[in-house]
Amino acid sequence: MAATPLPAALKVADDSETKTASEQDILAQHIATPNLDISYFQLFRYATKIDIVIIAVSLLCAIIAGAITTMPALLIGLLIGSIQDNWSGGTSQNESSRELTRFTIYFVYLFVGELVTCYIATIGFIRTGIVLSSRIREQYLRALLRQNIAFFDNIGAGEIATHITADANLIRDGISEKVNIAVQCTSSIVTAFVISFIKDWKLSLILVSSPLCICIILALSGLVLTKYRQRWLGETAEAGNIAEEVLSSIRTVVGLNAQSELAARHDEILARAERWAVMSRLLTGSVLGAVYAVIYMAIGLGFWMGSRFLVAGTTSYIDILTIILATVTGIACLGGIVPPLQVFAVATSAGSRLYSTIDRKPPGASDPLPTKTLDTVVGRIEFVNVKHIYPSRPDITVLHNLSMVVEPGKTTAIVGPSGSGKSTIIELIERFYDPIAGQVLLDGHKLDSLNLNWLRQHVSLVQQSPTLFATTIFENIRHGLVGTPHEDASGEKIHGLVYDAARIANAHDFISKLPDGYDTLVGEAGVLLSGGQKQRIAIARALVRDPKILLLDEATSALDSTSEAIVQAAIDKASQGRTTVVVAHRLSTIKAADHIVVLADGRLVEQGTHHALLENNGTYASLAKTQIINLDKQNSSDRDVSLEVSNSRIAVDLSEKDNVITQDPEKQTCDETQVNANTAKRLETPNKAYRLRTLFKFVLGFHKDHKLLMLQGLLWSIQAGAGAPVQAVFLAKCLVALAQSPGNYGQLRSETNLWAGMHVLIGFAQLFAYTAQAYTLGKCTEALVRQVSNKILKALLDQNMTFFDMEEHGVGALVSFISTEPSSVAGMGCSVLGALIMAFTTLIAAVATSIAVGWKLGLVGAATVPVLLICGFFRYRILAQLDAHLRKSYQETASLAGEAVTAIRTVMSLNRQERVTGKFHDQLAEQDMRSIRSSLKSSVLYAFSQSAGMLCTALGLWYGGTLVISGEYNLFQFILSFAAINICGEATGSIFSSSPDLAKAIHSAARLKSLFEQDQTGHSSCDTETQPLLEGEVDFRGVHFAYPTRPERRILNGLDLSIDKGKYIALVGGSGCGKSTVVALVERFYSPLAGTVKIDGIDVASMDMKAARQQVVLVDQEPTLFQGTIRQNLLLGLDPSQYTQQDLEDACKGAHILEFIVSLPNGFDTQCGGKGNNFSGGQKQRLAIARALLRRPKILLLDEVTSALDSESQRMVQTALDEAAKERTTIAIAHRLSAIQNADLICYLENGIVVEAGTHAELIQRRGRYFAMSSLQSLEG
Repeated sequence: MAATPLPAALKVADDSETKTASEQDILAQHIATPNLDISYFQLFRYATKIDIVIIAVSLLCAIIAGAITTMPALLIGLLIGSIQDNWSGGTSQNESSRELTRFTIYFVYLFVGELVTCYIATIGFIRTGIVLSSRIREQYLRALLRQNIAFFDNIGAGEIATHITADANLIRDGISEKVNIAVQCTSSIVTAFVISFIKDWKLSLILVSSPLCICIILALSGLVLTKYRQRWLGETAEAGNIAEEVLSSIRTVVGLNAQSELAARHDEILARAERWAVMSRLLTGSVLGAVYAVIYMAIGLGFWMGSRFLVAGTTSYIDILTIILATVTGIACLGGIVPPLQVFAVATSAGSRLYSTIDRKPPGASDPLPTKTLDTVVGRIEFVNVKHIYPSRPDITVLHNLSMVVEPGKTTAIVGPSGSGKSTIIELIERFYDPIAGQVLLDGHKLDSLNLNWLRQHVSLVQQSPTLFATTIFENIRHGLVGTPHEDASGEKIHGLVYDAARIANAHDFISKLPDGYDTLVGEAGVLLSGGQKQRIAIARALVRDPKILLLDEATSALDSTSEAIVQAAIDKASQGRTTVVVAHRLSTIKAADHIVVLADGRLVEQGTHHALLENNGTYASLAKTQIINLDKQNSSDRDVSLEVSNSRIAVDLSEKDNVITQDPEKQTCDETQVNANTAKRLETPNKAYRLRTLFKFVLGFHKDHKLLMLQGLLWSIQAGAGAPVQAVFLAKCLVALAQSPGNYGQLRSETNLWAGMHVLIGFAQLFAYTAQAYTLGKCTEALVRQVSNKILKALLDQNMTFFDMEEHGVGALVSFISTEPSSVAGMGCSVLGALIMAFTTLIAAVATSIAVGWKLGLVGAATVPVLLICGFFRYRILAQLDAHLRKSYQETASLAGEAVTAIRTVMSLNRQERVTGKFHDQLAEQDMRSIRSSLKSSVLYAFSQSAGMLCTALGLWYGGTLVISGEYNLFQFILSFAAINICGEATGSIFSSSPDLAKAIHSAARLKSLFEQDQTGHSSCDTETQPLLEGEVDFRGVHFAYPTRPERRILNGLDLSIDKGKYIALVGGSGCGKSTVVALVERFYSPLAGTVKIDGIDVASMDMKAARQQVVLVDQEPTLFQGTIRQNLLLGLDPSQYTQQDLEDACKGAHILEFIVSLPNGFDTQCGGKGNNFSGGQKQRLAIARALLRRPKILLLDEVTSALDSESQRMVQTALDEAAKERTTIAIAHRLSAIQNADLICYLENGIVVEAGTHAELIQRRGRYFAMSSLQSLEG
């Protein structure tokens, strides 16, 4: 077939091309998320009929429990009135005793009713919160997995992990026990005012002004608080994104010494979040102080006006007392509503964020979704005038009116420079994106008219960077069967299909050699496997479903030549009878393609067969020339390269077809005890029990910069806590004053006015104390949250690589840890400490007052305190256990969600959305059941602690009344001691109202202390021996190595290798032979099990690697860029003041990326997007190379550095790297042998040792393994 050049008219760059208004709208819709404002009640959207019944029953019980809470006001008023009558001689002692007994029994009845109704309401709302929040999590994940790919270009996995944990937890808090509290308080308020108005409507009407005032305060503050919380949530989500991006690219971060800089970026965002959080706390404290001020002023107003009505004879002492007690109870409940209302506001804000995604309809999605399918898929794909622009890069047109045909049953290869639109074609066929204009047709049908799941069942994709899931190899391959007729086949049938696919992909042999075979866990994103192994498993996954259309986006780029040839032959065989579209830079892999399409700048410039295009001597021929491998036998000039390889390890007949290497048994098993000990040490997980005192000291240590502020806050807490006992004295004085005969008008009014006025003064004092306490301690607490969050990230960044290889340390779980633990540990911070000091101050002052005034009744009241404390303690213990369980479970679900979103393209191409959500649902369902069972126990103690106050009140009333009736106490002693006893009960409740926060905090503090105390040997500076200036000599002596997570799988087996300074060394060999491990050991990402790795004669184990990594730079196979500008990415880990603009341009010019950067509207200030998503793979790789060249390293490590580049860019970059290699030691890993022909020394690794070494010409002449590999990559023939 003759090559077909592009018509001249289409070769002209359409520089005048602009986007229409319609196109701009389409692009905006693809990434826009509506700002949805929901009402609080919409948080219950996913409640079923059973849920509604449970909620209704819980509401009814909460209403009854709230009403019961107000009943003591009525009974106490009647009882004290009866005692006052006896004290004044109005009733006999026997009659008063009978009344006292009767009212005491009533309190026992109230206790039983409160216990039962409170328990039912509590367990009902806890169950509601757990179940409904889990459904919202599930719906959120379902919504995420049905979004268009462009949506994920602007949202990171870290933000999603934050939403699915932190935001969902906020919703759970807002629809569970806080509802119970709010309903009980509301019921108490209504009941209180019903009682008040029945007793005396005039006095009650006057006192109504106080709750109205409180309602206005709460309403206005709620609006402002919601705004603050939304800002805070936005900042914390952005911080989560940064953390996810950093942790998912930990090797790049460590290699660039960028830990401090990226942690500083994280801290900068946390500082903004801290400001909004402090403002929220200040507002909350001010509101609480205002509520208490209104309450105290209302009491003063009630006594002042009540004394007037009493003297006028329009009301009685009992009515005044009952109205004031009921009104105070009701107003106090308004104060109790404040925290739940704030939680509701926060939960609604969190719900708005989640529901914005849940309700988002992907652009282009019709309702209902297309159900059209084809009876038979022929496989003809046609692009008709396709124009495409990525929504995240609206200024760049990727495809310009592209028209091309992919013939059915044929293999069509697409080649061209980076950014020419090759991968875009694959993404349009998969319908990851829809074109901005034009059409993509399958067998004559528009792709967007076909059912999307059906389409992807017939299309298999293997991407350039393969993504595996954190499960076994078998399950990863089996994922390819989702949606096929074999999905639910018998186990034997599925095993056969999986094994066959693995054999075709040349993966079966290496899998079988693993200790656990197909049951081997691959780790998160396949981190426990080499790049080639991951790629072969991904190919097997694609082939197992026997697709009609096979899409290969650089599918063999990570394979060595031998594996590539075998896999390529298998792919060629598998391609027969199906349409195959191949994107490739390595032209040797597509020379047998039926049709080759050459793209440049989003336009088709040539097409034809391999030979026709070579004869055409056009763009394709130019690309091919850069990949020619010289197979001439002639030796090159000798080079002075030091190589030491044990002869015993190269005792292999190179002519044998069986490439099995016989190891020296002594070397292979050397120092096995030491090897096992080192492995066990790395995997040791700290599991230390800490004393409570130690944990408090640990947490308070974060406040060292705010000691004075903390001290001020604690003093304000003491003042706020002393307010209630002081007010009890004023209350007793008022009641005694009113108990006087109305005929004693002057003294009654004078004393009442005095003590009523004192209530006003203490109200203002409490307002000021609460406001000052909220600001001082709130600032300390939020500073703690910020410091802990940033220190967690820094501590994680200082862990060795083994830590990140562990299954339980997935990125999603770690991001969830960073987002939730700081807030949890704040439960031991200043704000909670201040609340505890307030409660203990109130408790101690109340007990002291009661004993001082009447020691008998005081001691009886004090005796009830231990009962309440013990009850609260056991409740705390159960809550601590429940919280630990909840935390672990939700981290697991967050990790699963984060993995799915990170690999969203793979999930969608495999149609795994339902499987992912199904697994997510199962995890949540299991967790929900365990959580509900645990809460059944904790709710019993909670209900008892809530209702036990009734028994305490009954005891105090009975014994105090008995003392008054017997004449031992006067009315003042009784009222003050009794009021103090009630205050003790409230104070005890306040202490353990913080128990959930304290339970979380203690567990979190223990985890954090354990993390911070770990031996972080991975990247930190070492004080023993340093080597600030490197020469570049590298020496491996008898190095044995196995990854700690797979100690039974030895990667290096006594490797000996010496590299002189300034030399260019290339490492080649099959996948899993240890090439990347050599680089990892030079970077000291890991330490050898036995043997030594030295740089300039110094063991890397004793070097300051932070200093060394300034001169040892790694460019990885999968390039990583971070959020920020190109300039920020290039200077990452460096001091910007030491580098000029010219330095940046020189480095970019050397990496052949300068021209591209200059062409961008914002040049070096162009945003890279999350993980560099705004650029193609080749563009990201060249930026990573420029970043390395900017550092002028002494040792340059290149791990498949040009694998993502097109041939022309590879030639230019390789020329630059060859030039740069003259000034430094370079260790390059390569599968593309044309990239390392000029190396001073090429080492062929197999089974963890060097089996061949020499120059390119020497190895070609030797006709061994290297020659065989080179022949496979030759474009000749």
